[in-house]
Amino acid sequence: MRESIPHAGVCCVTMDWSTFYKWQAGRELRATFLTGLEALGDRAPGFAIDLGCGDGLETKELIRRGWRVLAIDSEPGVDERVRAAVGADDVLGSDGAPALEIWQSDFAEIHELPAADFAYAGFSLPFCDASHFPYLWADIRDSLRPGAVFAGELFGPDDEWFGRPGMNFHSLAGVEAMLDGLEVIQLIEDNQPGRSFEGPKHWDVFHIVARAASPN
Repeated sequence: MRESIPHAGVCCVTMDWSTFYKWQAGRELRATFLTGLEALGDRAPGFAIDLGCGDGLETKELIRRGWRVLAIDSEPGVDERVRAAVGADDVLGSDGAPALEIWQSDFAEIHELPAADFAYAGFSLPFCDASHFPYLWADIRDSLRPGAVFAGELFGPDDEWFGRPGMNFHSLAGVEAMLDGLEVIQLIEDNQPGRSFEGPKHWDVFHIVARAASPN
């Protein structure tokens, strides 16, 4: 398993996320995140959404690269945590406008996302309740501008956490159906034993990078 346990933006599963953030301190940028940025090619930095921003590491990297970012996480203290990761209370872009906006929000409370050039959801989407997930995924799809890239993870039915309340899981066929109409750049399934914050765990994870169609 190439990735350790997720940072979760929305969680109905009882976990001590504050302790988890300390446990994963010093981690590297996630591989799917970097692949998603590579898929943007020479597209100029624009507006990005970090869904389930957790410790703020990927948000920090986006801002470093010149992006404006909406960082979303349900955990209390997300504003202070992300601004500490970025290294500033107020981050301004090259045009003098704020480069960072933070929402403390559960995914179920989000009914519309702003138009984005890059949407990243690093291990956070599985922690959306299955009853709301179709609406969240529709919001993500609708937010993608032409040529924009989505990068993130979903969990499969062989995952050890399958069936936990407040989560959602998908078969390969289901993931492929969700990506219909997008250009699939990466769809890798990791189905193997590994480790999590809770200890040994069997993972079934889809690492996804997909691009919205550009105008002809």
